[in-house]
Amino acid sequence: MSNPFKQVVNQFNKYSRSDRNAILILSGLILIVISVNVVLKNIESKPKFDSSEYEKIVAQIETALNESCKEQNLFCFNPNTISENQLDSLLLPIKIKQNLLAYRKAGGIFYSANSFRKLYGINDSVFNAIEQYIIIEEKRPKKEQSKVIVKRKISGYFDPNNADFAELKKFGFNNYQANNLINYRTKGGVFFRDDDLLKIYGVDTALYKTLKSHIHIEPLIELPAKAKNVEVYNIELNEVDSIGLVNLPGIGKVYAARIIKYRNLLGGYYSKKQLLEVYNFPEETYRNIEKYIVIDTALISKVRINFAEYKDLLRHPYLNKMQVESILNYKEKNGAFESIAAIRMVSGIDSVTYSKIKYYFTCR
Repeated sequence: MSNPFKQVVNQFNKYSRSDRNAILILSGLILIVISVNVVLKNIESKPKFDSSEYEKIVAQIETALNESCKEQNLFCFNPNTISENQLDSLLLPIKIKQNLLAYRKAGGIFYSANSFRKLYGINDSVFNAIEQYIIIEEKRPKKEQSKVIVKRKISGYFDPNNADFAELKKFGFNNYQANNLINYRTKGGVFFRDDDLLKIYGVDTALYKTLKSHIHIEPLIELPAKAKNVEVYNIELNEVDSIGLVNLPGIGKVYAARIIKYRNLLGGYYSKKQLLEVYNFPEETYRNIEKYIVIDTALISKVRINFAEYKDLLRHPYLNKMQVESILNYKEKNGAFESIAAIRMVSGIDSVTYSKIKYYFTCR
């Protein structure tokens, strides 16, 4: 048998010289392509960056986002002691949280759930939603409690409208309680009944029960000068000016200005109790002046709801942005309101809100 390699060589030599050169060149090119392909397959490509580092960074970002977006909800809290971290998790507007911290930093203390109303930014809707979650524990030092209990026998009577510091001490008041009572009178506070003593910070039920039989309040004619000068006539709250308001007991220039400013925002008062919505207005002051004021709802300045624009509705204290948008969308979809009662059909307007705003709008 002949050598196969020789046969190939002989066969190759039969070609012309130019054909042999072409075959050699083509074979060389094929070998080069095969070699390059083999080399490329065995070369391990290196990424421009470490994917593990990238994944680590992504995980850190997601963790940070989760931390910054903690789920907020309502839970029981003491506004006097709740920490900033706990406050972040409480479902309250951020502005109210800031005001709470600022109030505490300035030395403010909440003595009851109702006193939480005086915090700036708290309205009826917010307070009604969180009232049941407010828990304020009464904490008094043991020494202070022992002072409240009057161990010796008390004799005689005192009038909280004119008793001085020494007399209050004689009847078992400690320094804190006596100073609070005198400050209350200085600001225009008046005691009409013996249980009004419980309005004083620091005076608890135990002390009141001990002193109840010793409290003797003189008739109104004997009350402090500011109360004696009050004229007994009705003041119409929707037209009175600041000069007329300062004649009321406990009302100074600051409160008079706030009452008028809030009246202008509302368009007028339809109830005496709306005075309690005035910023930081004391409940005891309201009780003192309630019998001197009257309300004429005919003087309320009403907004024509079918012609009112976004800014006209939003400026009203009883409406928020979402409710205003709902009113405008309802009007655009269903046409003009035929009656004020139709506002109750608007999404977001509950019965409480409607009972307040119905006095301030008209379909004329």
